[in-house]
Amino acid sequence: QQGELNSFLWTIRRDPPAYLFGPIHVPYTRVWDFIPDNSKAAFHASSSVYFELDLTDPYTISGLASCQMLPHGENLQDVLPRELYRRLKRHLDYIKLMLPHWMTPDQRGKGLYADYLFNAIAGNWERKRPVWVMLMVNSLTETDIRSRGVPVLDLYLAQEAERMKKKTGAVERVEEQCHPLNGLNFSQV
Repeated sequence: QQGELNSFLWTIRRDPPAYLFGPIHVPYTRVWDFIPDNSKAAFHASSSVYFELDLTDPYTISGLASCQMLPHGENLQDVLPRELYRRLKRHLDYIKLMLPHWMTPDQRGKGLYADYLFNAIAGNWERKRPVWVMLMVNSLTETDIRSRGVPVLDLYLAQEAERMKKKTGAVERVEEQCHPLNGLNFSQV
């Protein structure tokens, strides 16, 4: 069956070879068993690994957080149509109510509390730009909540690369991800 799997791995024929792998931002446990052996072998054989962004760098994480915010003094209520804002607020109230029921016993056993998780995902949502609120709402599903605490594939591979003492880096800067999304107009969002 391994031979039937699409590896999303491209090989650049040179000495030594270079590889380009197209991972997706989902919990690694949902896809790890479906990643073909050739992709895993290429990862293990590589001495340097570069990611879209360096998700292990605190400056990257803080940069992503700050780029999501509306300009100082603006709130989401100021930029969204009134009825859409009300629907969003009701939906987030529903999520906050449901979150304790969606969490797994394993998450609770590790000291993860629903209020903390909600604030970690949706905290300060009224100050975020609409595109980032949309992405946030899309991640507030029961399935996604149950997998919180499990790193996405990119982060898992970055952590493994660091553990294996591989040279790591990023091919993009936060601004290169942030500015195009922030440049979308309201109808595009």
